[in-house]
Amino acid sequence: MKEARFYDKLSEGGVQCLLCPYQCPISPSRHGKCGVRLNRNGKLYNKTYGRLSMEKAAPVETIPLYHFHPGSTVLLVGGIGCTMHCPFCNTWRISQAGGARTRLVPPEDLAALAEEKGASGVVFGVNEPVVCLEYILDAAPLIREAGRFIAVATNGLISQKPLFELLPLVDAFLVDLKGFDDRFYQNVCGGIREEILRNIVTINIRSHLEISGIIIGGTNDGEPELDRFFQWVANLQPCPPPLHLIRYFPDFQYREPPATDPMRMYYLQEMARRILPFVYLSNMEEREANVTYCPSCKAPCIIRETDRVEIRTGKDNSCPECGEKIPIVT
Repeated sequence: MKEARFYDKLSEGGVQCLLCPYQCPISPSRHGKCGVRLNRNGKLYNKTYGRLSMEKAAPVETIPLYHFHPGSTVLLVGGIGCTMHCPFCNTWRISQAGGARTRLVPPEDLAALAEEKGASGVVFGVNEPVVCLEYILDAAPLIREAGRFIAVATNGLISQKPLFELLPLVDAFLVDLKGFDDRFYQNVCGGIREEILRNIVTINIRSHLEISGIIIGGTNDGEPELDRFFQWVANLQPCPPPLHLIRYFPDFQYREPPATDPMRMYYLQEMARRILPFVYLSNMEEREANVTYCPSCKAPCIIRETDRVEIRTGKDNSCPECGEKIPIVT
């Protein structure tokens, strides 16, 4: 275990965690909501520091990050725990149950592990990486020194102070929105939508950002709600980030409704494309779901298929047909 950052001491041996907006008051020998922050003898500890439940080489597109080093391989690492409790979580065995097997990987070993796997960078994700923020803060400078990038796939539920410490160390973020309705966030997911939206605004100004949003047919896919969501993303400054609409499949405590209809996904993609330049569909293998088209002439600039990524842009990330620059980090 390692003593946590971002907490205050309270009376009678209690502490208050300041990592996420819940700011859990934690009594001695008790955990915060995430199940990872532990009060031991009046000090707050990260009890899973350096313990990884997953470490594997994967295409960066599986995160999904489509406009960040396309075609590259990343080292995807995950730990245990989460600040939210989504009943449809597809990684619940490590994010919710907390009983997954782990192995200790000190931060100084991550860069070497990335090299061993042939990865261009390290992505912290799978579970909610914010719950082990101390590990990321320690590992990121070492990964950067080794010439590799860092990305974080997160639900976005983090307090402002730790977010501002994280931002200079991370090259790209994927923020996963669970819906655009306050009641769905609070009653179903256990999140605070307004805090997450505020963090998205901050991240989009300071780092490369992509947004994903799960589409659960008949639950969070109402068109007025999604129209507000798409309009909000379109108004982000300095420019709207790529948007990934994730097709829902039953998992964890959600066995109903059935998997979202693929035709519904295509309809929503076209609805979003009316106002957003780059909209993709995840959990769908069809070619059209994952192509990057030039926003000016509609020529295909990056074609993603199951086993390959064909990049047609020029060296300056320009469209091969009209020369429009495509916003991609390479």
